[in-house]
Amino acid sequence: MKKIYTRLFSLIAILILGSCTEKYELEVGFDAPESLISPAVDELVAIDLENGTPTVFEWTKSNSYYGGVVLYEVLFDKENGDFSNPIYKMVSNGGGGDNWLSLTPKQLIILAKNANIGINSEGTVKWKVVASQGGEKKETQEIRTIQLRRPAGIAEIPNELFIYGNGFEAESVEDAMKLRKIDDGVFEIFAAVGNSEITLCNTISGSKTYYKLNVDNKLIESETSSGTVINGTGKAYRIVVDFNLLTIKTTEIQSIQMIRTWQYNLGELTYIGNHKFEVKNIALPFYHDWGYPEERYRFWVTTNEGKEIWGSYHNDQMNGSNIPGMPAFGNPPNGTQPDEYYNIYNLADIPSAGQNQDWVGMYKLPLDSENKHANVVIDMSPTGDYKHSVTIID
Repeated sequence: MKKIYTRLFSLIAILILGSCTEKYELEVGFDAPESLISPAVDELVAIDLENGTPTVFEWTKSNSYYGGVVLYEVLFDKENGDFSNPIYKMVSNGGGGDNWLSLTPKQLIILAKNANIGINSEGTVKWKVVASQGGEKKETQEIRTIQLRRPAGIAEIPNELFIYGNGFEAESVEDAMKLRKIDDGVFEIFAAVGNSEITLCNTISGSKTYYKLNVDNKLIESETSSGTVINGTGKAYRIVVDFNLLTIKTTEIQSIQMIRTWQYNLGELTYIGNHKFEVKNIALPFYHDWGYPEERYRFWVTTNEGKEIWGSYHNDQMNGSNIPGMPAFGNPPNGTQPDEYYNIYNLADIPSAGQNQDWVGMYKLPLDSENKHANVVIDMSPTGDYKHSVTIID
């Protein structure tokens, strides 16, 4: 009896499985988009970098026979191109499901560059739509052209910035100096500047994007390495390039004094090149005329715009920091001070409300340096923290 049941169940299973082996095929079918809607034929699309207005490319929806999803991709090419190697392509909005594509001014600038449209120039670009479903692709019969106007201005803020030029400390692109990024879109460097034509670029190898001031003194992209004229004195300058404000600001560093508090000038540092200022063999008398030792100091900097004070992150008591997270060290340096102790800051950039400004941002001369001599170097290299060193030489 058991064998009979077993055979019966096996027969039922075969019949069930046999009825389920009928092949199922996904039914697909769709029409290519019937027409393009916008922009209109030969419409002028002026790229607006200031207002950031996007441009929308739109077409009619494909007719899907069985309700399946149709995906879209927009292809762009030069006026004489055949789309075999499009200069730009992108799936439509909604992950490819919408029958429109929105391009930002930044994306349009890339399109214009790929179409060899120069800065402050106009050129022709053509576009079409490719629809797909289940691996099958169909293209719009219509191909449209637009007139694309590329403006002067900055399409994309660089991640890195380099500087060189005739009359500048680094004269050739091979010796170009890298600026320090001090904020989003803001770069800074300390270097000697004579009567110069400085060139700014985003890289020193490969394809470069150049930047310069236009006739309105606004920073723009340039297609050539011709630069911006800077009338310098040959001394060190702080150069700040701000892509947010579209400005280049130069500040002459006329003198730097190492001032022992209160106002005793220990020595004046001079620029020696490669972002460094130095004074050699300065005397370190600790006793002020009021009769007790005073080992605290900071730097007074005279520029063409007035006086700046460069100092440490310490508060006026040297028992706390004006920069969150920095360790206070109120003793004469003896080798146990934190690495950040000799960092240099423009005190105008550090908030210190309620503190005595005569004592903020102090350092102390090294332990056991009284009545000795020292070499002092301020290093404003863009590759790391701004800092200084005091080296006892006797």
